[in-house]
This record gives sequence, structure tokens and C-alpha cells, in this order.
Amino acid sequence: MKIVQSLWSKPGQAKGDFNRCSWPDKKYNYISWALSVLQFKNFYDRIELVTDEAGYDLLIKKMQLPYTDVRIVLDRLNNYNPDIWALGKLYAYSIQDEPFIHADGDVYIWSRFQESLEQAPLLCQNIEKGEEYANWYAGVFFDIAQKFEYYPEALDKSIIKNDSVVAINAGILGGNNIDFFKHYTRHAFEFIDRNSSRLSQVDLKVSNTIFEQFLFYALAEERGESITYYNPNFVRYWNELADFTSVPGKVKYIHVIGKLKKEKHVVECLEYRLQRDFPDYYYRIIHLLKTNQI
Repeated sequence: MKIVQSLWSKPGQAKGDFNRCSWPDKKYNYISWALSVLQFKNFYDRIELVTDEAGYDLLIKKMQLPYTDVRIVLDRLNNYNPDIWALGKLYAYSIQDEPFIHADGDVYIWSRFQESLEQAPLLCQNIEKGEEYANWYAGVFFDIAQKFEYYPEALDKSIIKNDSVVAINAGILGGNNIDFFKHYTRHAFEFIDRNSSRLSQVDLKVSNTIFEQFLFYALAEERGESITYYNPNFVRYWNELADFTSVPGKVKYIHVIGKLKKEKHVVECLEYRLQRDFPDYYYRIIHLLKTNQI
């Protein structure tokens, strides 16, 4: 099984974010990328990076992270609004031609995934359903439905079937059904491209979850495709999701999602893990920061 990670640099460089990417400081973004790929490298031989020229300069030339393959293709997206940050991931999915698992740069593992997950036609981190999720997704989608000229019919079908919005979390996303990923990403780009004149009318940063996570679930449902979840009952913002104190004994998978990036104890644990387990990479990052190279 091939692991894929993607970095489209433009969203992280836009609007004064300067590569923080929701972290309290850019240092933690760099540390996160390093810990993520290094932990995956402990269990998988092939790790592909899909990125642009700036991402190649950062992760490969300067940070020297041990990806086995690099595809420098995401500069093709630079005419898109950087608030559509999921486009880098969607493009990375679209160019795969063999089974893969795409992992975000804030996901870290302490064991190889189970064979049943690796062999699944479609897989992801967890399902997102229930009142809390449904209300949030419904609010975002209603705004899109009101203001866009077009959206895939599968989204309406899914809402009618489930009487609410059901989506997935794409902390990890992949599978063996490459034909589905061609179908899915083609619809995702059409969804965005056909509404290019209306994108400014919605909150694009939150709309990414519709383009990527809701659309994935709806299209899989429409085609009768089953989805295998790393953990069907994964808790979104607490418990094991960022419990660095329980790795590697109890916790084998961490995804520092959303608000967790702002938690002081989380970023301190993240930094400690890289410094303790991969000191060469940690001190390289610190040196690059101190010398203003990154």
C-alpha cells in the first residue's frame, strides 16, 4: 500500500498566514509535517509527496524529509482561490493510478493500518453524522445550494435518503477503487469550476468540507460503494484524537484537527515527540527557523 501526502503551498502563504496553516506558530506546522512522514516511514516503504515548487523547496530541499517519490504538479492550481485549500488533496487523489492512502500532514501513526482497511475499496478516518455534524454541514450546504448555479445531484439524494447530511472525515482517505476516485474528483472540480463566478458569495474555507467530505460520502452512496472506516466511532475534538500521552501503548493514531492545533499542551507534546524520537530532523527545523531559511 502506498501512502500519499500533499502540500499545496498557496493556501498557507495567503493572507498573512505565512505557513502557520492554523497552528499558533509556523514552527509547529513544520514539526507536524516532519513527525507525520517519519511516523508513516516506520511502517510503510512507499510515501509519495504531491506538491508544488514551494512545497518541494520546503519539505525536500530544506527539511530533507524522507519521501520516496515526489510529484511537483500542484502549481497547476495557482489560479484557484487559495481558500479552497482542499483542492491540493483533491488533485492528489485524482492522479493516483494504484491503491493508496492519503494522509494529512497533521496525522501520525504508531502502527501499520489493519489489512482489512488497506484492502478496502474505499476507506477514510471516520463517518460524520448525528445532530451536531448534521446541523453544521446543513448550514454550510444550504448557503451553497442557495447561491451556486450548480451542485452534484448526489448531494440532494443523500440528504433525502438520510434525512440529514452525512459526511466523512478525510484525515486519511483512499482505497483500491481507483475508478471511483476518478469519478469523485471529476465531480469535485466540476462543482467548483462551474461556480467560479459565485465562489465569493460563500465562506469558502468552511465550504471545503462540502467539496471534499460530503461529496465523497454522497457519491459513494449513490454508486452503492461501501466505505471502511479506521474508526466508525472516532471522537472529533477530544479523548484519543490528540492524546499524545497514550502513544504508543494505547493510542496508535492521532489527528490534530481544527481547534486542537490551538491547545498549548497538544503543540508541546507534538514538539516533544519529534525532539525525542527524531532529534536530527527536529534540530534541522530549529536551525532553519533561526537562520530565517523557512
